[in-house]
Amino acid sequence: MQSPGDLLPAGRRLRIVLVLGFLSALGPLTIDMYLPSLPTITTDLHTTDAAVQLTLTGTLVGLALGQLIVGPLSDAVGRRLPLLAGVGVHILASVLCVVAPNLAVLGTLRVLQGLGAAAAAVIGMAIVRDLFTGLAAAKLFSRLMLVIGVAPILAPTIGGTVLNWTSWRGVFVVLTLAGAAIMTATALVLPETLPVERRRNGGLVGTLRDYGRLFTDRAYVGLILVAGLAFSALFAYVSGSSFVNKFKVQRFA
Repeated sequence: MQSPGDLLPAGRRLRIVLVLGFLSALGPLTIDMYLPSLPTITTDLHTTDAAVQLTLTGTLVGLALGQLIVGPLSDAVGRRLPLLAGVGVHILASVLCVVAPNLAVLGTLRVLQGLGAAAAAVIGMAIVRDLFTGLAAAKLFSRLMLVIGVAPILAPTIGGTVLNWTSWRGVFVVLTLAGAAIMTATALVLPETLPVERRRNGGLVGTLRDYGRLFTDRAYVGLILVAGLAFSALFAYVSGSSFVNKFKVQRFA
């Protein structure tokens, strides 16, 4: 049995896959691109190293909570509207980050950036399931995982390059432009992939019931704890690594 994605012309299918790759990269770029700027932000906003690192925590909180909210919402109302709204929130938050006057405002906006990036991440994965099944879906998921793995490696280098030419606010200008490009591509290329007859309307009660079943499943909880602990070690390094220049090490080291 053919999946909906198999019926698409090859050229259109390729364009959809590319846009899904860009959507998958938005979260890692949002998290990692500004990391080389943390010491500069600390000085410019007259705050401490520990306080400025909380802006990274805020982004991760927004990214996590956003997926819990936007995922069920997209199951109920379709993919396009929540996706475009989420990327729109990301763009708006990025624009406001450029002019953030203090750390409290920047931290709040970083939470909103995380919420917007969450929509791109979770709905992008859902679209794969809408369009493809079996081996085709597995191949596409593996390619998106490659993007998610490579983007955090490239993002700090991009951020460091931008910082060599402008201030930390310029990093958020780049994120604004990236978000705008992704939103334009999404609006032009991605169709609505969840027909009305396949949507779920269980509401808040149904969503909470589903989450209750998940979080009482020992196997599931064990897996997410392992993944969470692994990523906590990674981000402990990530949040502190940008301060190595205090030890006379350059950003590109």
